[in-house]
Amino acid sequence: MKRIYFEKLILFLFVVSWINLPGVIYEKWSWDFLTNGHGHNLIPYLLPCLLLFFSYYFIRSDWSSRFSNPVYGVANMILNKSTMEDRVLVVLIVYMIVINNITAIIDSSESNFRMIMPLLTAHFFYWLYKRYSYVSKISNVNDFFGQCVFFSILIMLILQLLMFMGFVPGLVDIADAETQLQLQSFIQVNGGHLAITSYVALMLLFLLLFYKIKLPTYVIVIGYVLIFSVLIVNQVRGALLPAVILLLLYFFSKLTIRNTIILGSLVAIVTSFYFNNLDSRIFSFDSSANERVLLLQETFKVFIENPIFGHGSYFTQNLRFGFTTQFVVHNYYLRFMVAYGLVGFVIFLCYFQPLFLRQVRYKYLVGLFVVFSIFSFSTYLYWAILIIATFHQNEQNETTLGVQPQPQAKEPQNE
Repeated sequence: MKRIYFEKLILFLFVVSWINLPGVIYEKWSWDFLTNGHGHNLIPYLLPCLLLFFSYYFIRSDWSSRFSNPVYGVANMILNKSTMEDRVLVVLIVYMIVINNITAIIDSSESNFRMIMPLLTAHFFYWLYKRYSYVSKISNVNDFFGQCVFFSILIMLILQLLMFMGFVPGLVDIADAETQLQLQSFIQVNGGHLAITSYVALMLLFLLLFYKIKLPTYVIVIGYVLIFSVLIVNQVRGALLPAVILLLLYFFSKLTIRNTIILGSLVAIVTSFYFNNLDSRIFSFDSSANERVLLLQETFKVFIENPIFGHGSYFTQNLRFGFTTQFVVHNYYLRFMVAYGLVGFVIFLCYFQPLFLRQVRYKYLVGLFVVFSIFSFSTYLYWAILIIATFHQNEQNETTLGVQPQPQAKEPQNE
């Protein structure tokens, strides 16, 4: 029993690290030594957690007993448990390293791993959980994994709302009366948290709609309330629009009288909200939207200068445009294609196919829509996106997990 509690604890910490909950916390108090890479540095809290999780998995697996030298055991475990997505990732990483070094020589610049590390971090989460689920003593480990994802994201959303209301300092500059007035008047309050909490809320919305996370109904309802509260408060259009489309895709896939009534009610609410808030940031094409369009246009011009192999990640990191402040384009496709060209992007899509579309099913296609929607407006959420791939794989592999019932021997019949 103690072992099961321990496994549940480290799995919860593992998921908390996966969705970058600690990063949301330490980034708000401006702990600069922890916020390298635009506050998305996973290393400070990630390494201890992953080392504990990895060590426990290795000890529980048979690889620890096959070799007297644990180094050989770990090496053989990694090499002999590879899958198609693992092998394609290796090809992709090798290609990215080659392009980085060639462009560094040509441009007399430097080669870096800035766009490689998020891929490795994300895949390591996915790779490690898939293997851990086969050796864990937790009954229905995939159900518990879903609950960990649910509560981890909920903690992020609750923390954000508490910070906005002034109960927890640090999220916005000053949670004063002016901030409260802005919230009540439906005016966006800026904060570095807006994108990540909006996009993880979008991910959780997809999982709640298309997967059965085993929790009491009232807890799921609280989850929906928090998701929509954060989306409305944040006013991140890159998350709001996919959320609306996601709801439409869900209700159209389940056309019952009840769902039709719910859909009609939602459409009426949204329509009324639209006509009563025409001046709101959500419905306006403001300077922020204009700047995003400028970034896309200028970055695409650079892409077509070298569309086959790209310019390398160092060049891409310094490719900045904007009206007042110089920004890197917040679009993962364009940023990746500028760095590694169409060849790299095709390999990237080959890596994605077994992750998200090993089987052609409606929910998997919708999950892919969610992922590519986030990629259209963000470049910093890669590791969390593989949560969706994990839910897909868990469903496909659920019959192979745990103890399978053995067929009963037939009793001899009397002649």
